[in-house]
Amino acid sequence: MRKLLEKLDRDELLDFLEEYTKNDTKLANALNVRFVEPEFEYELIKIKNLIDNALDGVSDYSVRDSWGNVSFYTGDIIEEIHQRTDQGHIRIAFAEVELLYRKLLSLFEYQGECEISDEAGYCLSMMSDIADKAISTDDKKYIFKQCIKMSELKDGKDYGADYEDELLKIAAKFATTENRMELERALARFDSSWREEEIKLIHLGLIQKFDGEKSAECFIYENLRCPKIREIAFVKSINNKNYAEAERLCIEALSIDNRHFGISPWIYKLYSVYEETGNIADMEKTAKKILFCGDLTYYEKLKTQLIRQKTWDNQYTALLSECAATLSYTMYMEILEKEHEHKLLLKELEKHTSQVYNYGKILVEKYPSDVSRIFNSQINTEADAANKRERYRDVCLHIVQFSNSGCKTDAARLVMELKDRYKHRPAFVDELTKIL
Repeated sequence: MRKLLEKLDRDELLDFLEEYTKNDTKLANALNVRFVEPEFEYELIKIKNLIDNALDGVSDYSVRDSWGNVSFYTGDIIEEIHQRTDQGHIRIAFAEVELLYRKLLSLFEYQGECEISDEAGYCLSMMSDIADKAISTDDKKYIFKQCIKMSELKDGKDYGADYEDELLKIAAKFATTENRMELERALARFDSSWREEEIKLIHLGLIQKFDGEKSAECFIYENLRCPKIREIAFVKSINNKNYAEAERLCIEALSIDNRHFGISPWIYKLYSVYEETGNIADMEKTAKKILFCGDLTYYEKLKTQLIRQKTWDNQYTALLSECAATLSYTMYMEILEKEHEHKLLLKELEKHTSQVYNYGKILVEKYPSDVSRIFNSQINTEADAANKRERYRDVCLHIVQFSNSGCKTDAARLVMELKDRYKHRPAFVDELTKIL
């Protein structure tokens, strides 16, 4: 293409571009953005019109789909913002993305699912990227001021538009001794919000930057209720080899962790402290706690420790009993399989017959009649409940598993029985005919 353009007459090329830019606004805009020194106010008016057109009708319920979702396209706007950024027009790029962000916030009430909030989140990401490319003092001052202003916006607050921490984090990139108090006042307005932790982290960054590590350490220990700040204290303790303090931070965190599901990350950190210090007894106790919370990887860790201590044989039976009493039956059965406890595994399978598809093939060689009986019972139960072709196919897939587990003859017999029993269900019979 370059060779072609170089061969063209200059006036001929100019005539061509002039002709096509009259009807191709995208090309005209690209040329303008690339080669014309931008006029701030004019460019904002232009981009505002593009934004208004792109988001026109978003608040109209009649244009939504059956799920209530809205559809809009801002690709051309975002492309221009990226062009401005790449060309070093930082202030205009930031102002343009701010206009888009403000418009989106004004429409939060009308959003369906997450389209508008996702777009607003992307705007914040663009703002951060643009800020990282700011070099001139004027650009930095502009971004700082605008982020403070945007953090005070009320639009969308009742619908989840709580982005003040992201905006103030961008402003903090340009914090100076002169503007620090302005940022501190903005942060103070959100200290009690549900994003308190993120606000505290920005505070901490300012203290580290302007007041030194001693002041930062005092702030950290005043705000240990914030998990991310407690984690900073934990990492410092580990780096300083202050393991007693690291242990205290973990135990204290676990005492106030009231989660109703999942495993606290602090118990893993506690285990790492004991591992670092070679505290075998506490490693064993903590590994058991993690295991009984449902992390089966710690069964192997615990087993390895007990084998090294030569206490595995003495503790094995009691540990299995604890696993049976504490863990879910599926986890307990996984452990029984690992330990080749086939008799106990069969006993569990008798109680939880749906697990035959996981363990039937393992047990069939040792207990062929028992496994065949459980397969038959489970598949018959499923067949009786099946009421459409999709469910019939599921039953047939399980019969194939039955056959592949080493019970080919018994599976074939079951197929014949089901064909006879459900002859009034032609779709079921059709699926049964396909499998064996």
